[in-house]
Amino acid sequence: MRQLNSEELINKFESYSIDITNSSFENLDTKLNQIFNFLYQQEIANRILERINEDFLELKSKIYITENLRNYKYYKEITNGLNDRELQGAFAFFTIVEKYKIEKKHSNYYIELANKWYKSSGNYRDWKDEFIANFWEPFAEIFEWYINESKTETENDFFSKEVQENLFEKLNEIQEMVTKLGFGQEVVFNEINDLRKLTKKLNKKNWSEIIKGKFIDLSLSGIISIETAKKVIEMLTGNEINLLN
Repeated sequence: MRQLNSEELINKFESYSIDITNSSFENLDTKLNQIFNFLYQQEIANRILERINEDFLELKSKIYITENLRNYKYYKEITNGLNDRELQGAFAFFTIVEKYKIEKKHSNYYIELANKWYKSSGNYRDWKDEFIANFWEPFAEIFEWYINESKTETENDFFSKEVQENLFEKLNEIQEMVTKLGFGQEVVFNEINDLRKLTKKLNKKNWSEIIKGKFIDLSLSGIISIETAKKVIEMLTGNEINLLN
C-alpha cells in the first residue's frame, strides 16, 4: 500500500469516518476492521496511534486489567472519569483496539462495547448509535487533532498541519533571504519547493536530516555561502550546526 502524506491521510480518514458513521450495524464490524488495518499500515497514522498510547498511558493502564477484575465498579469508575473529549477519545481508542486485536470476532462485536460500558438499552441499532456517539466520534476527533494541531514531541513524530504552516512561513522567509543575497535562485527555490512537499510525509528526524544534506550540498557546490547554509539549517531545525570547520 502506498504511504499517504498527511494531507492525503486526513482526507482518506474523513471519508472512512463518514462511512463508519452512516454504516448499518450489520456492516460496522467489517468497516472497522478495514479502517484499523489501513491506519496501522500507514506510517503517519501508526505514529499517531503510538502517541495516543504514550500520551494517555495512565488511562490505558486502568482499562487494560485482567478480565476477572472487570466488574460493575471497574466500568463505572472509568466512564465517570472521562471528563473531557480527549480522554473520551483515548478511551474509545483503547477499547476498540482491544477488540480489534482479538482474531476471532463474532457478529456485532464492536457495538457490544456500548452495552458493556454504558449499559445501552434497546436493540443492535440503538447500540450502534451509542457506539458512534461514545466511541467512534470521540476517537475520530482525537485522531484528527493529532493530524491538524499536535506539536512534534519527539523526532519520530510527523508534522501536524499547524506545524507545517509554521515551517512554510520559515521557508518563505528563506526564499526571500536568498533572493536578496542574489544566490542561485532557481536551484534553491526548487529545493525549497521539495521541502514543502516533504513536510507532509517525513517525520521530524528524517526531515531534519534532509534539510542538513540539501543545504550543506548547496554550500559545497558554491550555490550559497556556508554562512547562509548554517543560518538556514538553524532556522528550520532549531539546532546550531558548525559548518565553518
